[in-house]
Amino acid sequence: MRVGYFITRFPYKESIFEKYRWGGAENVAYHLSKYIASRGHIVKVFTTSATSCNLLEKENGLEIYRFSTRLNIENGSVSVRMFFDCIKHSLDIVHVHFATPAADLAGLWYKKIKKVPLIVTYHGDGLENYGKLIRRMAVYVYNRIFVNRILSEADVIISPSEYYIDESRFLGRYREKIEIIPNGINLKDFEIGKSKEECRELLGLDKGKEIILFVGALINYKAPDVLLRSMPAVLEEHPNSELVLVGTGPMKKELEEISRRLGIEKSVRFAGFVDEHLKPFYYRAADIFCLPSTMTTEVFPLVLLEASASELPIVVSDLKTFKCIIEDGYNSIVTRRGDPKALADAIIYLLENEDVRKKMGENARRKVENYSWERIAERHEKLYERVLNENLPFRRI
Repeated sequence: MRVGYFITRFPYKESIFEKYRWGGAENVAYHLSKYIASRGHIVKVFTTSATSCNLLEKENGLEIYRFSTRLNIENGSVSVRMFFDCIKHSLDIVHVHFATPAADLAGLWYKKIKKVPLIVTYHGDGLENYGKLIRRMAVYVYNRIFVNRILSEADVIISPSEYYIDESRFLGRYREKIEIIPNGINLKDFEIGKSKEECRELLGLDKGKEIILFVGALINYKAPDVLLRSMPAVLEEHPNSELVLVGTGPMKKELEEISRRLGIEKSVRFAGFVDEHLKPFYYRAADIFCLPSTMTTEVFPLVLLEASASELPIVVSDLKTFKCIIEDGYNSIVTRRGDPKALADAIIYLLENEDVRKKMGENARRKVENYSWERIAERHEKLYERVLNENLPFRRI
């Protein structure tokens, strides 16, 4: 089987380009394409380049075609050459990862020209309510002109979470062709063979602190500000605790100002963007993981899988989309979204109950084993075969 993946940004081996960053959707595309290639299929990835050069990389059985871009708006990039060059390749199936524009349009273009099946993994609605004005305008236009066009042309739409279908502005009308396949995780990446103390020494973290970890973009819908506002109450009960935020984003300066205004800046560490190979060390160094997101744009955050693989107890907000991995009282504590007090109470409870933390962490690891990339890639492979055979009905929801 010859599979072509289209995604606007695709991870490099190392994060050497400051302005070429990626997140969960891009990591999903990377691991899925790698595992599909390992199963004996021909896999080609069409994406953008961090430089002005057009490049062909070969890695882990993948052929990665990187194209220079003419227009860049934050993480959205347009490469005209991608449209012309991709149709020179022979593919049996096109798989678009719908995250940021505009590689998804190149995938649609290939489907229309070559008459092959199109599968779209929908990683979430584009939000028009944050970022610079030009970004907001671009997302507004894209949502109204292109999103429904792409989804209507797809033979199958993959949603990582069944709970997201009714939360999305767009997915509900395509319910009859939606397939639920969750994101996956490479569990071995989090079996690092180092103790908590060794990881803290490596990262320059205090061995005696109680560390609360946040991993993700510093952006409004992930609500890192709510987590910051919970910290004064946590520090009152546990003055030896520290909040570590891994990630960067448009809220960083605002968050730094909030921490100064609250007088907690000495107990908050902004770690910035962290390479993928270092993330498992941050998880191992932590005592608790927190994700206080307030908007349903969070479809299926990889960080919940990563924290679970690291045997961390999790504190999250009560988003429906988290239910696919989160069980209140089993591997996590679920709190009211946007409520710093509820968040603080949950953190304090876990800090004061080591046995509960340990049990929840063990349960988290047990649950996440169902999401190994081996299993998830196999489900994608079977879906590809089914679509190509054109004789099996879609699973209705």
